[in-house]
Amino acid sequence: MSYIRANEFVLQSDTVKFIYEQAVKMGYDEEQIEELLAAFDRDFLRKMKDEIEIIDKNSAVYKDLESFINGEAYGYNIHFCMLRYGGR
Repeated sequence: MSYIRANEFVLQSDTVKFIYEQAVKMGYDEEQIEELLAAFDRDFLRKMKDEIEIIDKNSAVYKDLESFINGEAYGYNIHFCMLRYGGR
C-alpha cells in the first residue's frame, strides 16, 4: 500500500527567510537549501526549528516549523490528508 499527500502546505515567508539566513550561517549553500526544502527534509527542518527555539520559542517561525514538521497547517488547524493508492 502506498500513500500520497493530498494537501500541500507551504512555510510562511518569514520562516523561509529565517531558514535561508540561518542555513547559510551553518555552512549550507543556496542550492543545498533549495534541495532540502524541495524534499521536505524533516531532519533539516528540525535543525532549523532547534535554532529558532534558542532565539524565540514563541515566535511565529518556531510555530510554523513545528506545525509543518508535524503535518499541520499552522494557523489553519488542519492536518495533511493522506490518500491510499495501489495494492490492498
